[in-house]
Amino acid sequence: MGKIIHELKKVSGRLIFPSLISGKTHSGKVLVIKDNSIGDFLLFSGILSFYIRHFGKEQMYCLVSSGVREVAKLYTDNIITLDEKKYFASFKYRYELLSELKSLGFETAINSILNSSESRDILYILKFPLTYLYGGVVMKLRKPGRWKNISNIVPELKMFDDKGSYTSVFAHEKFFMERILNIKVSDDEVKPYIPLNNNVSENIINKFSLQKGSYIVFTFGSRSAKRDYPSDKFVEVMKYLHRRLGMKTVLIGVDQYSSDALPDFVIDLRRKTSLIEVFGIIRHARIFVGNETGVTHASWIMGVPTVMIYGGGQFGGFLPLFDNGCIVYKQMDCYCCNWGCKYSDIPVRCIGEIGVDDILKTVDNVIKGS
Repeated sequence: MGKIIHELKKVSGRLIFPSLISGKTHSGKVLVIKDNSIGDFLLFSGILSFYIRHFGKEQMYCLVSSGVREVAKLYTDNIITLDEKKYFASFKYRYELLSELKSLGFETAINSILNSSESRDILYILKFPLTYLYGGVVMKLRKPGRWKNISNIVPELKMFDDKGSYTSVFAHEKFFMERILNIKVSDDEVKPYIPLNNNVSENIINKFSLQKGSYIVFTFGSRSAKRDYPSDKFVEVMKYLHRRLGMKTVLIGVDQYSSDALPDFVIDLRRKTSLIEVFGIIRHARIFVGNETGVTHASWIMGVPTVMIYGGGQFGGFLPLFDNGCIVYKQMDCYCCNWGCKYSDIPVRCIGEIGVDDILKTVDNVIKGS
């Protein structure tokens, strides 16, 4: 019943709102939509900054999910927040957001390559003069005709490379931008970065009584339990690093692992920091170890020696771009399943069967190379 009501609200809104919403004439402003997770946003950060330089910081706005707003504010003040939980559930919220977007008078809208039903609904209702969609998403919906005359559909890159791995999401984002702007750019011009001021990051570590380069950072969680490396095995890695480097460990994140089971050299900051504080703590760490998740991507982007536990569900799609990011993975013949794992194991086998020794070997290599 809940799903039926959800669909009724979605469809009825598309019939009602266009006649209710009025706004300014088009002002030449540009709306870039990136309503994804923190990791997806960070991989996109260099491309977002290129858009800002190209269109001008006063003209360009970015629509992000509510959980990303704090991070997005590092790049631009022109942030509009989308609350995905409210968008289809509340007619009032949906109307207010659509009215706000309409009143700004956007001439151009660029949707994310990994876009949501909420963002597609926004663009379908508001029908900005230039609406760019990434072809792969539209075609998979089997409804390309819906966008006729109100959009420019940019053909997608091949989903898989010659080795059978996913094409990197960064490559897709760059290709999409190049086709929209009709230019070619190097990877360096649009590489991810986090513009965290030195004074800000130093104040953050001072707040938590930490010293530059004298601690290790771990995170146990990710977006899904099936992609979480077992926490007790992470603790074994913690103990090894403590013996080798003689440093305390800072634990960040929101996982449920019992604090009573943590060694006494661990500083447990889970649920005690903002995202910006987490970035500041990571920035000055000696080494970072974690699952493939947003804060782990933040680590290699900031140049911190990073060890990432990497599963096979979307292998190749979200690999670190810089040499400081070293991945640990277990090759299996069922890689690239898009996390539709054929096994019932939690975590999935390609993560759960990674040995502690495999992680320690990578940790040693990262330490030697840093």
